[in-house]
Amino acid sequence: MDKKALEAFKALDKLNPEATFLSETSLSNVDEWFDTGCMVLNSIISGSLYKGVPKGRITGFAGPSMCGKTYIINKILGKAQQKGLIPVVFDTEMAVDDGNASAVGLDPEKTKYVPVNTIEDCRNQLVALLDGIESSEMNGKFIISIDSLGNLASQKEVNDAEAGKAAMDMGMRAKSLKSMMRLLTYKAARTGTTILFANHTYDDPSAMFPSLVKNQAGGKGPVYLASVLVQLASRNEKQDSGNEQDDMLPEAKKYSGSTLRALTVKNRFVPPFLECEMYLNFKTGLDKYAGLKDVAVNHGIIAQNGSTYVMGDKKLGYYKNWRKDEDLWEKEILPKLEEVLAEKYCYGG
Repeated sequence: MDKKALEAFKALDKLNPEATFLSETSLSNVDEWFDTGCMVLNSIISGSLYKGVPKGRITGFAGPSMCGKTYIINKILGKAQQKGLIPVVFDTEMAVDDGNASAVGLDPEKTKYVPVNTIEDCRNQLVALLDGIESSEMNGKFIISIDSLGNLASQKEVNDAEAGKAAMDMGMRAKSLKSMMRLLTYKAARTGTTILFANHTYDDPSAMFPSLVKNQAGGKGPVYLASVLVQLASRNEKQDSGNEQDDMLPEAKKYSGSTLRALTVKNRFVPPFLECEMYLNFKTGLDKYAGLKDVAVNHGIIAQNGSTYVMGDKKLGYYKNWRKDEDLWEKEILPKLEEVLAEKYCYGG
């Protein structure tokens, strides 16, 4: 760069030592990603089957009850823990226990558990933790979850309840949540700390037509300040006697699991409004390859002929016969799919 331009930057650089050129900054560039446990979910978040949620950013999972928010978040914590990170769980619903955590690969003995009640308590404790990470030079060594934002009360709500008042909230809770998210965004990037949150969604009863993007509890703060926001929905899958039997409990009335639908309503890394479906079996967990067949068909890697499939000159047959064929996925389908996604899932220049 021109010497006169560099000279002009001296006053700015003196005021802000972190000011640098975009190619050199560690604050705005993501250099690591954490697996979600499901390749198709990784792809709509990061544009790659093998990445996942971004390091040092805020990623949210929102949806109604029983749509897999806590399961997916804990799965990500477990995958990150296997890479050497220290998980910290801020629990507002008392919904995280060592048994469920262990089932998704999370070691409870190496997971910090922090129960919180109010937004102000959560904010202050998170800020204290992030400041402690920075001062101890443990940047990039932690991953945090907040489960969930929707269950955090404001201090005003607590005080009014204790005083027996029935005063209106007047938007104070939403303002407090937005304030918390503003503080966390910069500190998470500065310390390389990944923050995940769950939140509740609800329909607007006054809307004439249902919206694809649902409203979230706590106002717009989580929407504005998250780097990635995934909206979830689910439907339970019941198997008939004529179908191929998946693993299921005999007392489960033939319900083997749930199909989870994920929609990226916000994404700063790849185009938003990408949608996928995953399969969560109640016994065996999240199917690693679920949803990839549809993506492969959409991009012409696999062709569907009625109820059977072919890939080039190779006949694959019925999906049930190859959906768990690891050699086929790993050696033939996934390399082609990853190449296509790298080209297609990017913002246009």
